Amino acid sequence: MAGRWTLTKAYEYFGAKPVNPRWSWSAKSSDGRVVVLTIWEDEVKILNGTMVLDVYGNPRLADWSNRIGNRERIRNLLWARDQCGGLFRVVMNRAKDINASPRSILATFPHETLVMRLTDLNEITGEFRAESVYF
Repeated sequence: MAGRWTLTKAYEYFGAKPVNPRWSWSAKSSDGRVVVLTIWEDEVKILNGTMVLDVYGNPRLADWSNRIGNRERIRNLLWARDQCGGLFRVVMNRAKDINASPRSILATFPHETLVMRLTDLNEITGEFRAESVYF
């Protein structure tokens, strides 16, 4: 995706608006039909032709599990599961340093074609697993 994006503009690409651009990790469209999650590019794996994001056992879990962005993301994932067939769109973040904690964003962009489906969610910690439906 060409050009320089902000997180807010990337969410807006899908018709969603973050509650707070400084701490939101996800967003929902005003009509509730679209949920968008920000994910780190290096955490997505391709297995048997399917993009998979699995944050269970993430080594940085203690750093982010109680953050307000995670609480909002849990609510948005629950909405996606219950109202959108588990589907969500993706804003992809590229980290300046994948080993840093917390991470800083080198680049962000809306993934135009990727649609993911939530396959599992820990509603307490925010750990989840999702697989691509289209990419």
